[in-house]
Amino acid sequence: MRIRNSLRNMITAVMQIIVTIILRFIAQSYFLHILGLEYQGLNGLFSSIIGMLGIAELGLGTAILFNMYEYIAKGDLETIKSLLRFYKRCYQAIAGFVLIFGLILMPFLHFFVDMNSISENVYVIYLLFLADSAFSYLLIYKQSILIAHQKKHLINLADLAYTITYNLGQIALLILTHNYILILLLVLFLRLAENIMISRAADHRYPYIKDKNVQKLDKKIAQRLIRQMRGQAFHVIGGFVVFGTDNMIISSFLGLTVMGLYSNYLLVTNTLNSFLLQVVGSVTPSVGDLLTEKNGKENFKVHQHLTFICFWLYSFSAIGIFIVMQPFITLWLGKNYLLSTGVLLVIAINFYVQGMRSPMTVFQQAAGIFYENRFVPVAEAITNLLASILLIKYLGLAGVLLGTIICTMILYGYSFPKYTFVPIFKKKVSVYVTEQIAYLLVFVVIFISTIGISHFMVVTNVWGNFLLKVGICLVVPNVLLILLFRKSREYRYFKRLVQNLILRNSN
Repeated sequence: MRIRNSLRNMITAVMQIIVTIILRFIAQSYFLHILGLEYQGLNGLFSSIIGMLGIAELGLGTAILFNMYEYIAKGDLETIKSLLRFYKRCYQAIAGFVLIFGLILMPFLHFFVDMNSISENVYVIYLLFLADSAFSYLLIYKQSILIAHQKKHLINLADLAYTITYNLGQIALLILTHNYILILLLVLFLRLAENIMISRAADHRYPYIKDKNVQKLDKKIAQRLIRQMRGQAFHVIGGFVVFGTDNMIISSFLGLTVMGLYSNYLLVTNTLNSFLLQVVGSVTPSVGDLLTEKNGKENFKVHQHLTFICFWLYSFSAIGIFIVMQPFITLWLGKNYLLSTGVLLVIAINFYVQGMRSPMTVFQQAAGIFYENRFVPVAEAITNLLASILLIKYLGLAGVLLGTIICTMILYGYSFPKYTFVPIFKKKVSVYVTEQIAYLLVFVVIFISTIGISHFMVVTNVWGNFLLKVGICLVVPNVLLILLFRKSREYRYFKRLVQNLILRNSN
């Protein structure tokens, strides 16, 4: 059942991402050519500021999910209802916090934005971003019951409907009106519609959550939740500083135009990463269910499988980003929108490094390890800020991304082995270190080999060069990975899984 639910979640995630990729790139082409780089940069900047306000969530959703796994396994509906009511009230308070503090930030926007670079009222644009964020918290609490029951595919389908409607609507509004504010109003309306759709799906499948007679949450459970949230708060704040402040630093030091250029690359990497995280994240509820059985040997086997597939996906994708990105941007937008090869190299390496965090993050979240390692994100955040601000002066845009890579080493070298790997899997730290170094060395070898082959195979025609690079990236890394891992237990496991799926579908 775990495998079937995980596969169903993965399939709907793949559908969602494929449609998203096609529509987003078409919509962004119209956006850039009609509104320009400054609007693109403003989009990225305000998304980061709203993300900063989102730290008010303090990891509540993750903590609630961790606690739900246990009570769903027990069939304790009363506790589940109490958890949901607690969740609802917390999110109502968060919506109010986001709205109030978002308004407080308004007078300081001029520190990040040149108000004369945008023809529309920057404050109105910001208020629409803020409203979208605040209103989205009002119904989001019901998503947790679907995710905990491993029904994330329903959320994926709602996201798919939102993506199709929004992108097609954006293109139509750009062509007909050239008005950015109308696009943001469309976002606000569709986000509310999506949340209502998900809420009704949860009510239909689990009607007991609509009961008015709900007991007060048990004091011990509430205390445990608050403790986990206190620990998770550090992770949320640290995560924002590491990943959310980059756009603010770029806009402040390098300007909206550079931010706009980087946003195009970010769209590609974020879209790809969203797809991969959907695949990896879709197994989190199954892992949470698995951890309730407290089978250390089985847990470690799942970790090995998950780490292997993450390595394959992220190493292959990082290589593709470095080799295919420039030809793709040239075809999509033109040579004037290219960043330097040095910046691209750091983007690709950062993509791999952040992606390889996924397996340990899945187990950390599923096991509810939030409080024990609460100070690690603080150290990570401080390191990232100092390194990014220092390096941007000497290396420009690449320096900001290098700061993110440097701070991530705190997780790899200290937090993951001490707080997640050893406690859950009951293995020595040396097992973790050997595993990570082995995968890194393989990645470096495959990366250099693919770049070497690509360097000597060049076609002058733009389309021909793009297709050649795509072909190289599809063939070379995967062939090398198969040759290196064909005898490993993890490779044989996924090979059998794919074969069984093909046989099942063919019958």
